[in-house]
Amino acid sequence: MNRDAGSRQTKGLRLEWVGLSGRFSTLARYKWWILLATLLTTTAGALYLFRLPAIYSSTATLLLENTPSKVVSIEGVYGVDSSRDEYFQTQYEIIQSRKIAEVVIAELGLTEREEFVPQESGSFGLSMVKSWVRNQLKQVLGEGSDTPLLSEEEKAYRLQQQVIDEYYRRLTLKPVRNTQLVSIQFEAQDPVLAADVANAIGQAFIESYMEDKLTATQEATGWMRERLETLRNNLRASEEALQNFREQAGLVDVEGLLTLESQELEKIANRLSEARDRRSAAEAVARSVAGTGGGNIESLASLPEINRHPSVQRLREAESQAEQQVAQLSKRYGPKHKAMITAEAELAEVRSALRRQIRELVSGIQQEYRSARDQEATLSEELAAARQNYQGLSKNESEYRELQREVETNRQLYDTFMTRIKETGVAGDFNEAIARFTDKALPALLPSRPQKGAIMAMTVLASLMLFSTLALLHARFVDVISRASEVESLLYAKLLGIVPEVRNLDSKSTVKTYFEKRQPEFGEAWRSIRTTYTLQHMNSTGMAMAISSALTGEGKTTSAISMALSLQQVKRVLLIDCDLRKPKVGKAFDLPSYQPGLTNTLCGTHSLEQCLYVDEDTGLSILSAGTVLSNPLEALSGDSFRRVLQQARAQFDVVLLDTPPVQAVSDALVVARTAGSMMFIVRADHTRARLAQRALERVLENKILLEGVVLNRAGKGAMKAQYGKGYDAYYGQGYGQQPSTVSPRESAA
Repeated sequence: MNRDAGSRQTKGLRLEWVGLSGRFSTLARYKWWILLATLLTTTAGALYLFRLPAIYSSTATLLLENTPSKVVSIEGVYGVDSSRDEYFQTQYEIIQSRKIAEVVIAELGLTEREEFVPQESGSFGLSMVKSWVRNQLKQVLGEGSDTPLLSEEEKAYRLQQQVIDEYYRRLTLKPVRNTQLVSIQFEAQDPVLAADVANAIGQAFIESYMEDKLTATQEATGWMRERLETLRNNLRASEEALQNFREQAGLVDVEGLLTLESQELEKIANRLSEARDRRSAAEAVARSVAGTGGGNIESLASLPEINRHPSVQRLREAESQAEQQVAQLSKRYGPKHKAMITAEAELAEVRSALRRQIRELVSGIQQEYRSARDQEATLSEELAAARQNYQGLSKNESEYRELQREVETNRQLYDTFMTRIKETGVAGDFNEAIARFTDKALPALLPSRPQKGAIMAMTVLASLMLFSTLALLHARFVDVISRASEVESLLYAKLLGIVPEVRNLDSKSTVKTYFEKRQPEFGEAWRSIRTTYTLQHMNSTGMAMAISSALTGEGKTTSAISMALSLQQVKRVLLIDCDLRKPKVGKAFDLPSYQPGLTNTLCGTHSLEQCLYVDEDTGLSILSAGTVLSNPLEALSGDSFRRVLQQARAQFDVVLLDTPPVQAVSDALVVARTAGSMMFIVRADHTRARLAQRALERVLENKILLEGVVLNRAGKGAMKAQYGKGYDAYYGQGYGQQPSTVSPRESAA
């Protein structure tokens, strides 16, 4: 159950921190500090701001050409690919290049302008700081404090670098989206100078392109002229080599000679093929003849090559006729008949002619074979000679073609370079700009910065936000209770009342302060608390209530005396000093140290009546601490204390017990548990909320009734927050100055 209560308290604490009402309350509490810090910050910012010089801004607009006119084709000599996306980015970088910066600085003499040259005397304090830091670093590094002397060249170089850095700090390049326009913006204290620099940057960019183009054209032309001379010499040498080869080889028309030689080679090849066929046929016949032995006429005659010969066939027919005639005559005549003899003689003559013819054919076949073989050999030799001659001509043709190609290549290169030289010369005279002005910069009429009004407004707003945030953080992390509303929101306890702070108040003047007419709000606050308490216990008698706090120094003893004095005006009250470790009640009423008190009663050396002291001025009954004990907690925890408290309740309407702080010792919890209830004192702007929460958690864990919390020593801000703005006027002019003509008890009633 206690854990749930702590969880609810933590959750409520977070919600209160998030809530706007708590933040506004905190800001209201810190408002004068916030306003003072904002005023000081704004004043310092205004002093610094009005010392700043006015800066004027001028803008020139350039149109970048991405498709320049092409008089001749010289893209390879100078230029970039304007169709790529990087083209415009390249031009932007060229506009911001160091080369353009140096040209503009030299042209306008920016190194002689005071606003571009760093002035050490212009910021004396900053210069001293920089010099001191520089000297300290030199001492740490072991270097001498004297600055080395610089030459005139080094000084000029450093000045140039400083001016260039200042130039880049003031230059702004703004490409216009989805266009080919670019804005060149420059800032300066002189509006005319700002416009001149912006225009000079654009003009320097245009002239730089033309100069670079001219330089590139001249360099390309010079290189191509040197190369052209080399090509001319190469062309002449190749032509001479071709002519010498033609003369040495005796060539007139290489293509015609190769054609004739090819035709002749083809004819010889055809004739050789025919001779081979003829030789093959003759060789076959000769082999057949040789196979018969060469002497047997019948065998030779049976050969197809001889038998198919026309002369042999005619003789074969004649022989057949002669044989038929002899056969016919033999039937008619005898062998010695004249006709028979004549017929046989004709047959023999035909057969003899057939044999002669066969021998002649065989001899002719051998002669034909030898002739065909000789012809084949001759044609083979002719073909080999023709082939060798053709190969020689082909080799000459290849070398001739190679020399001829070299001549043509050199002529083409020579003609190309000659054409490019003429094109480059013509293009070099055509100075077309890569960009042009669409709007030139004009001197501004009003400064662009600093915008003092806006800056001052932002300074005030930022200061308010900053110091308000710091105030909220301070209130959050300091975690003190300052307002009556925070008692309920942070401690989750009922507020009995809020007591204003009274200066120069101590425990000895507490009694007098309660009735002090010059500070009536103090007594009235306690009377309000008394009213709240008595209303809670309308029909109760013999009440007992412990009064404690989380830590020392929160005014619990003063609160106990003030509460007792306020109740004494309407009831019978006994105030008991239960803080046996550091008793203060007796001192507040100037009681002697030997005055018997609570400890004497607990030890039984004195009775309660013997220890009581009644204040003559107020009628308040007091039971001081008495003799100091070594074990106060044991004394308060025993039955003796319960009997004394019961006896006191029987004699008095209200018994108030001043106890030690809850977080310091456990005495307060023991006394409050015996009494039954506790009033908790919280000092405004002093008590930490977390400490008060832990103290109240201990009270609740011990099942002690918490009557409520009193916010003590609250400032005027807390009082006004609780009772309104007319609080000071009411107490300062009305109530506080009325003469007191009644007794304390009557006025309180």
